[in-house]
Amino acid sequence: MNIRFDHLSLSAKQPEVMRDFLVELLDLHVGDRPGLNFNGYFLFAGDKDVIHIFGQSMSRGKEAAHAFHSEQNVVHHVCFFSDDYSETMARIDRMGLDYSISSVPHSPVKQIFVRAPENLILEIKGIPTL
Repeated sequence: MNIRFDHLSLSAKQPEVMRDFLVELLDLHVGDRPGLNFNGYFLFAGDKDVIHIFGQSMSRGKEAAHAFHSEQNVVHHVCFFSDDYSETMARIDRMGLDYSISSVPHSPVKQIFVRAPENLILEIKGIPTL
């Protein structure tokens, strides 16, 4: 199984201020994001979304509810992409971790959310094989 860093997700009190700051400082650009059920911004470096921003008061669907309804700092979660969805799920099961899974709209990608020590949320994206 190969893992690579995917994106950093920020929970901002003022999402537009955070967006404008990061765009100006890091020369990023605001790009398309899937039809998620909450407002926010995806900031891109080239053709890759590297920072996701949403408001601290955002609400998620029921499928990811337990992973998101607690106090968070500005770094909401860190995301990795796994090239082996089955192995990722096997490891989560072996470790006995509580998790939630969301689907990315109009995409085969699944988002697995788990809690790491010290309340850090990890998202692991993958594509299940049929």
